[in-house]
Amino acid sequence: MGDLYEIVLSIDLRGDLTDDEFAELRWNVGQEPRPERLPIGTDAYRETYPLGDPDDPDCEWESAEPAPIFGQRGAARRVGGALIAELVERKQPDGWALTVRQELHPDMFYQLRTLLEWLGSRAVDRGDGVERVVGYLRFHETTEITPLVLANGRIGIPADVRAHTPHWQGT
Repeated sequence: MGDLYEIVLSIDLRGDLTDDEFAELRWNVGQEPRPERLPIGTDAYRETYPLGDPDDPDCEWESAEPAPIFGQRGAARRVGGALIAELVERKQPDGWALTVRQELHPDMFYQLRTLLEWLGSRAVDRGDGVERVVGYLRFHETTEITPLVLANGRIGIPADVRAHTPHWQGT
């Protein structure tokens, strides 16, 4: 687990989330058990492992179950400090406030990319056309950060995440 990244995210979401979307988001931040449906799509990419020789046509494969991407709590292993994820209701504007600080391995970048794209599309748009920094991504052994910028309903996907999701089918 040496290839860890720190992600920090703070974003306001609109209040018009569907019940299914809200349940998946709460699961991803560790506030609810996994719902039956995952409409955001954080389960769309699943790692598979051969249970034997992968060249054998009779080889069986095991698929990893998706895990909450922001579900870690407690002391961080590599980046120091605490790992948190909090989703709370907002009154003005009506909606939800999400704050996250987590350690992620690049194996989780497919889920991260899916979630960042969805979060950007559900973010509160202030209607002024201004880009906003909503967080950052940082490899744990560097002081260089990549800002997560929200603009026009999209969070820019960092190059490190794009490089680790080469077969991306998203928009």
